[in-house]
Amino acid sequence: MTNRDLIITGGYLATLDPATGDLPQADLLIRDGLISAIGPDLGSSASGARLIDARGRLVLPGLVDTHRHVWQGALGGATGQTSLAGYFGTVIAGLAPHYAPEDIYAGVLWGALQALDAGITTVADWSHNLLTPEHADANIQALHDAGIRGVFLFGGPGDDGLQWFGDPTSRHPADARRARAEHFPAGVSGRLTMGLALRGPAMSSREATRHDFELARELGVPISIHVGMAGYAGAVETLDELGLLGADVNYAHANQLSDREYELIAASGGSISISPSVEMLMALGTYPATGRAVEHGIRAGLSTDTVTGTGTDLFSEMRIALAAERARANAPAVAQDEAVDGVELHQRDMLRLATLDAARTWRMDGEIGTLAVGKRADVAIIDMRSPHLDGFGDPVTSLVMGAGAADVETVIVEGELMKYEGSLVEPLASRARQLIHASRDRLGARVEEGARRPTHNRTRAT
Repeated sequence: MTNRDLIITGGYLATLDPATGDLPQADLLIRDGLISAIGPDLGSSASGARLIDARGRLVLPGLVDTHRHVWQGALGGATGQTSLAGYFGTVIAGLAPHYAPEDIYAGVLWGALQALDAGITTVADWSHNLLTPEHADANIQALHDAGIRGVFLFGGPGDDGLQWFGDPTSRHPADARRARAEHFPAGVSGRLTMGLALRGPAMSSREATRHDFELARELGVPISIHVGMAGYAGAVETLDELGLLGADVNYAHANQLSDREYELIAASGGSISISPSVEMLMALGTYPATGRAVEHGIRAGLSTDTVTGTGTDLFSEMRIALAAERARANAPAVAQDEAVDGVELHQRDMLRLATLDAARTWRMDGEIGTLAVGKRADVAIIDMRSPHLDGFGDPVTSLVMGAGAADVETVIVEGELMKYEGSLVEPLASRARQLIHASRDRLGARVEEGARRPTHNRTRAT
């Protein structure tokens, strides 16, 4: 896209802006990457603008994935019937060490396009396969080249390799300082910002945790850690004891926390990333944290986490989160064989957890998360004319209960078309496909070669 105006005409706008609500038939004017106007008949007064016909479509703010390992874009279907422990063995120990920088680039580029294809315009990229500085550079470059908005969360393992995952005394890779200075000297680089993906007290010692948190705060970047997974208890209380809680901490999963731990997160202003599919499919806990986060007033948003054994879109996560939360909330009554008069939450609550609330999770709601004049023009247009979506009632309810990535017709990031009329833009999509297929061939060959080596001769592949 150039600086040419773009007008989305005649769509049903679900703005997610509390002051505006839904606009059943309205236009949206995009100028210089921002939403410039919202109202009727804007197309008739904007000479030379490019028009996108949105009649029969639902126009939304771009979806926000609050926690995703984007480098795993090549690995769909790698961990079908697998628990968290099995994932560690198959992906982290079995596949990750074989990634060269060009494989990171291919995986992240493809993973980012998977997100864009599903209407996700912003992603928090928990990057934990950064074996060398070149791996980190490739990860960042791929996010830039994909055109997605994101938070690049610098993780491990660095020179420690697998030891970073298994040795609680390992500290966060020092290369984070270089990445911050070279790629994010002003804090923002294009559509990206930076944070640190830390192991936290669930997976590292108190001393290492204190060092890592101090590093993040010295660099002035937000923090994301995994907590509340079955077998990894007490992390939030440990952070409280260490005096490390803060509004700059994002807690991924958080579904097995105590009431006190939810209270600590709420009081400190932290946020939660909820991954409904992974929580239940990989036995991280009984129910996702959806309802308990809402009850405690915690900033929370939905996420896909890993595509190795789940889907690539947030529509599925909305449905699973809603079903799981209603099951959790109604379990006591059902256990007593009692009829339930009403159910919570609403489908619109789920859409908010994938847009405005998700943006709040990473404190980006001043720029994205709603359709409002002055905000970044990150937009998803959903074709509602198919039989499974063209219904009698509330179109947002139909969307949440029935939509998928194939229904996403157009995706715009800061005024730039990333997907149009049902297809990702070219030539980027074809190039990414070629790169990912070549990377899969390389990874398969390296894994096979490693399996043939005598155990005492095996070395870590980089």
